[in-house]
Amino acid sequence: MPFEIVKLADDVYHLQSGANAGVIAADGQALVIDAGLDDEMGKRIKRALESLDLSLAALILTHGHADHFGGAAYLRRALPPFAVYAPPLEAAFISNTVLEGMMLSAGAAPIDQLRGKFTLAQPCAVDHLLAPGALNLLGLDLEIVPLPGHSPNQIGVRYRDILFSADAFLPSAALQKYPVPFTVHMAQALESLARLAELDGVLFAPGHGAQLSDARAVIAHNRAVLQRLIEMTFDQLRAAPMNDASLTQSICAALGDPLANAVSYGLARTAVQAALAYLYERGQVAFEAGGFWRAVP
Repeated sequence: MPFEIVKLADDVYHLQSGANAGVIAADGQALVIDAGLDDEMGKRIKRALESLDLSLAALILTHGHADHFGGAAYLRRALPPFAVYAPPLEAAFISNTVLEGMMLSAGAAPIDQLRGKFTLAQPCAVDHLLAPGALNLLGLDLEIVPLPGHSPNQIGVRYRDILFSADAFLPSAALQKYPVPFTVHMAQALESLARLAELDGVLFAPGHGAQLSDARAVIAHNRAVLQRLIEMTFDQLRAAPMNDASLTQSICAALGDPLANAVSYGLARTAVQAALAYLYERGQVAFEAGGFWRAVP
């Protein structure tokens, strides 16, 4: 993937690649936000810090998906000791990387297709757990912003008027390529998007895609895609009771997602399950014996 160091402010950088990272400089030291997918991204981060004459002192991991922490193990091997920070539930996935594949495999031991680098990164021990609110790190006044939904305990990191927003929203191009975006909690994802849409004067540095001084259109697109998935799930069940596998296949077929492998199927099925949970909590669908869901009249 292409790699670019984008300067957002005098002391803030956005390392843009397939999955982005952030850098905030503080008196020759660096706070890095996320570490990309693998050793190659870890090497790119290392070279970027060398070009900026910074030493890595702290790494914040926004959530426990392989494409956001997979380079951390390399950085730990290649650089002098530094501290790793993450939210509690995400830290469990970062430290015990088989959990991501198990989640996508309905809790069972994951098959080999769910043990590739996109779902089974090298583990990284987390030194400090993060809670929402103010945090002073390396003398930097930060705000840890809760952004759950895409991942259960995902956070963003705000520094001054720059918000590293992780995967709270995806670029429109990604939504076109992946029409059923991975989501574990629909209500929380929609609430996170609503809160982000209300922010004024903020420069967004997302986990995927370029920085945005005005993210309202892409946030609205993300909300519309999630709402479409909820509505399609309900409409399918109004026609006839279905199990989650049939629902996933039917919805993805309608949206042009071929579900080409176990990873794409697991990601889509999780999002459909999140839509089912959303409808269930609102009394719109019910679960029946035999694993079927039905619409409530």
